[in-house]
Amino acid sequence: MPATSSRAGRARREALSLTAWWAVFTLALWLLGHATSHPAGLVQSAAAAALFTAVGEAGDRTRRRWKARRHPPEEGPTSTGP
Repeated sequence: MPATSSRAGRARREALSLTAWWAVFTLALWLLGHATSHPAGLVQSAAAAALFTAVGEAGDRTRRRWKARRHPPEEGPTSTGP
């Protein structure tokens, strides 16, 4: 399988994942607003969910990069057989 198709598949999965999280988060914020008698419109809930999702994803990527820098993979023999 070519590397470009692998990247495209990964990008598609990431986009679907972010869209699903955003939709779930939008619904949760909208329902929470109605449950607490502070209803916001669906547009406002979607905007807040988009902001929270973007901040969360940026934080997650920063954490992953930080971890990769602090703990680089060890290089060693690839074969563990006899």
